[in-house]
Amino acid sequence: MHPHQSAIFERLEVTKKYGLVSDYLVSFSGRAGRKTPKVTVWGRDDTPQDVVQHYIARLLNGMVPDQQIFVAD
Repeated sequence: MHPHQSAIFERLEVTKKYGLVSDYLVSFSGRAGRKTPKVTVWGRDDTPQDVVQHYIARLLNGMVPDQQIFVAD
């Protein structure tokens, strides 16, 4: 298990509950002990993608690299 796995899911679930994202997907790649998380989120129709990207990047700062956070259409 990735050391930040629980925190990543908890933060994304709260963000979903409050309506900034409609759904999310978290995956991990790499070798055991060196797994890197990747997060894809689906924003609400009325929220610009750049706002969602910026918020999620700050929310997961230090847990998920910025280049591994994607906002789907």
